[in-house]
Amino acid sequence: MMVESKKKKFLPIILWLLQGFVIGIGAILPGVSGGTLCYAFGIYNPLLEVLSHPWKGIKKHWFMLIFVGIGGLLGFIGFSGITAALLAWNEPIVLCVFVGLIIGTIPELWRDSGEQGRNRFSIVALAVSFLAIAVLFYLFENIWAIQIPATTVGFAVCGAIWGLSFIVPGFSSSTLLLFFGIYETMSRGISELNLSVVVPLGIAMIVVLLLLSKVMRLVFDRFHSISSHCIMGFVLATTLMILSKDSILQSLSVSNAIIYLLCLLGGGAVGFFFTLLCAKLKEKTAQDKPVEPKREEVIAED
Repeated sequence: MMVESKKKKFLPIILWLLQGFVIGIGAILPGVSGGTLCYAFGIYNPLLEVLSHPWKGIKKHWFMLIFVGIGGLLGFIGFSGITAALLAWNEPIVLCVFVGLIIGTIPELWRDSGEQGRNRFSIVALAVSFLAIAVLFYLFENIWAIQIPATTVGFAVCGAIWGLSFIVPGFSSSTLLLFFGIYETMSRGISELNLSVVVPLGIAMIVVLLLLSKVMRLVFDRFHSISSHCIMGFVLATTLMILSKDSILQSLSVSNAIIYLLCLLGGGAVGFFFTLLCAKLKEKTAQDKPVEPKREEVIAED
């Protein structure tokens, strides 16, 4: 009996560590949203509760979030070194795999965005978001030549963008950082625990999480369809701009085009099956969640 009791105590801890590890890996992978994984694993609402009402939330969820946090750090730091090494090895191939990962998540992103209905305003929001971001990114890269610098301010910007990815399901910070050309440098700094990278990134991330968690939750609760379609337009525009990067275009040849296409297809397959897994986990979480009785039923029982 004591052995069974210990197993019951340790199994949730192991599960939380594994969930955190996957969330950490997802946060560093372009095309995968840390917020989406948190939502799929049933950690999103407890996280927002802690950020919105720290004292009450920590008192309620501290034990779970400690182990999720440890697993997340291990996945985040460990996989940062792998992605940095891969980009240094062959940037065009790795970018094509990452773009494939993003493309593979689009069917599930489309389904999620219409979860609470889809109307003409949603489609307009998607189109306007796509065009606005595509034009903005074109100006950033070709006219204004804006890149995020590898400085304290630059890494703080990375942290702010990463903070958004945890409170906005579907938003992938890594995709944006790839476009701005700081992803490899930042990933290497995280894997080496370089304080000049980790400290400003961590502080900015926490500040954004604390400041915007309530706002983003309110926006998504009230305007879920429009907000979700805006994010989808953002994802599509970012994907297109990554594919047009010089490292890919300048290395194009018949043989390379075939390799890049295979990388896109392979990444797409992995991304698609990964989002299917997340969807299954989300459904299981919803089924396991106890249904609260309606107020009218409680009054009738009394």
